[in-house]
Amino acid sequence: MRERILITGTSGRVGTRIIPLLRPHFALRLLDLQPPPPEADDEVFRADIQDFGTFRKACEGAKALVHLAAVSDEDDFMTKLLPMNVVGLYNAFEAARQAGVNKVLFTSTGQTILNNPKDAWITTDMPPRPSTIYACTKLFGEAMARYYSDAFGMSMIVIRLCWFQGYDSEALRQPLEINRQWCSPGDLTQLIVKAIASDIKFGVFFGVSNNTNRRLDTRNSKEMIGYRPEDDSATILKAGR
Repeated sequence: MRERILITGTSGRVGTRIIPLLRPHFALRLLDLQPPPPEADDEVFRADIQDFGTFRKACEGAKALVHLAAVSDEDDFMTKLLPMNVVGLYNAFEAARQAGVNKVLFTSTGQTILNNPKDAWITTDMPPRPSTIYACTKLFGEAMARYYSDAFGMSMIVIRLCWFQGYDSEALRQPLEINRQWCSPGDLTQLIVKAIASDIKFGVFFGVSNNTNRRLDTRNSKEMIGYRPEDDSATILKAGR
């Protein structure tokens, strides 16, 4: 039987792009309020991440949890960011712990470091400098990941996901500064697959592709889990002209 992983936020901008790429590697369990239609050996849980009981059941028997679900920085802190990105995050980690899921991948954001100078070379061990309140909630998640690894011996891996866009994105075909922060669906999938296969207890990695003039360091993910991003936004830009 294939190893099954639980993924939250499966109908979001990231989930819809990477689920088809993850199916060849794992059996998937999809959790969302409106999950996509199941294919092959998919399983589906229709639930809010604030529903701890259902979340706990969804974790049963999973090899790993990939926690994508969140709301973004344009939303209100008290009514959306707090319940989803803080309470929902706690539910994810605690449900996994109680169900015996020993590996959790948490998608943080590249916004945790965006207030550094634009020409600085950024590593994951530098102090965070968040650019949004949304990024601050993600730093709470990073701290919780460290705690769950230290306190319970769980394998907790943080992916600071940068500017995620599909290969068909029109923005990638424009000469924009943000293209240096692009993370492709294929590279994010590679990072997830290799992180799940690893035996490390804790890691913080940038989810970023091998872009020309990128300023985010991926050496630790290469050394620790063998991540080798293959895509470059400059190639997409050149092909689109």
